Amino acid sequence: MAYFLGVDGGNLKTDYLLCHEDGTFVDILRRPTCSHEHVGVGYDGMQKKMQSHLNDLFIKNNITVKDIAAAAFGLAGADLHNQHEELKQRIVNIGFGKFDLGNDGILGVKAMASSGVCAINGSGAVVVGIDDTGAQLQVGGIGQLSGDYAGGNHIARSAVEAVYRHYFRIGQYSHAFPQIMDVFGISTKADLPTHVISKGSLIWENAKEIINIVDNAAAAGDEVCKNILDNVGINCGEGVCGCIRNLSFTGEITVVKAGSIWTKLKYQGISNIFESIIRQNIKQSIQSILLDAPPALGAVFWARELLNGACDTKYQEDMRKFLTTQKYEELVKAE
Repeated sequence: MAYFLGVDGGNLKTDYLLCHEDGTFVDILRRPTCSHEHVGVGYDGMQKKMQSHLNDLFIKNNITVKDIAAAAFGLAGADLHNQHEELKQRIVNIGFGKFDLGNDGILGVKAMASSGVCAINGSGAVVVGIDDTGAQLQVGGIGQLSGDYAGGNHIARSAVEAVYRHYFRIGQYSHAFPQIMDVFGISTKADLPTHVISKGSLIWENAKEIINIVDNAAAAGDEVCKNILDNVGINCGEGVCGCIRNLSFTGEITVVKAGSIWTKLKYQGISNIFESIIRQNIKQSIQSILLDAPPALGAVFWARELLNGACDTKYQEDMRKFLTTQKYEELVKAE
C-alpha cells in the first residue's frame, strides 16, 4: 500500500496532509513551524523538527517513509538556490525518494490552478509563479533588498514610522496615531523614540492590533492609512507583473491572492490598486481570485502530479469540495 504526502511549511505552522495512492484522504497533522529560519539551529534543526513531526504522522497511521511514493513540500525560507539545495538534502536525509520542493507561496497556485501566479500577503509577502511550461519563479521574499514592502509586519512598521514622522519631521497627521500610541501604553511623543523605536520587537508583538487600527482608519477614509495600504497593493502588483514578464504564459493568467492581508482587511482599496497595477502593465487577460482552499491542498495536488504525471481537474474539484477551509480546520483541531 502506497501513499502520497503534501506539506505546507509556513513560518508559524507546518501542515502534513496524507493521502492514499488512489487519492483518498487519510490524515492531517498540524505541528509548529519547522522553518530553518525560525527553529534556531538552521537546517539541521529543521530536519530534526520535521523528522519528529513525521514520526507522529507515520506511527499514527502505521506506515514508514518508505510507504510514501511521492511528496511535495512548500516551505517558508526556500527562497534562494542554496536554500533549496540545503532543504532538499534534509528531505533526502529523512528518507524521501520521489519529491519536489519550493517556497510555500507556490501552494497558492497549485491549490487553485495548474499554472499562474500567487501573491502571498500575510505576515510577510512574496510572489511565486508557475508558467505553462512548468517553469517557476519567485519574486521577493527576502526582505527590503528585493523590494518587499508588503505584508503585515511591513504595515505595522510603516504605521509606527508614520507616527514618528508626524511628531518629529513634517509628516501628515492621522486619527489612528493616538490609538497606536495607546497600544504601546504611551501618551506623549517624547516617549515614542525610547519606548518603541529602540524596542522594535514591540511592533511585531502588537502587529495584529496595529494593522486593525490602520485598516479601520483607511476604511473610514483616513489618507495616511490609505496611503500605507495602497502602497502595499502597488508593491504586490508590481511583483506579479515582474513574475509574469519573466515567465511564459499563453491565454488567461490566473492570479491568486493568498494571506490574511487580502482576506481580512475591510479596506478594499488595497485589492483594487493591486489589480489595477497588473491590468495596466500586463496585456494578457487576467483572472484574479482569492485563495479559498487550504494551501496544503496545493501540496497534495503537486504530490499527485509527481505520482501520476498529472493531477486531473476532477480530482482537484472533488478534493476542494471535500476539504473546504472550514472542514480542514475542524479536522486539524480534532487531530
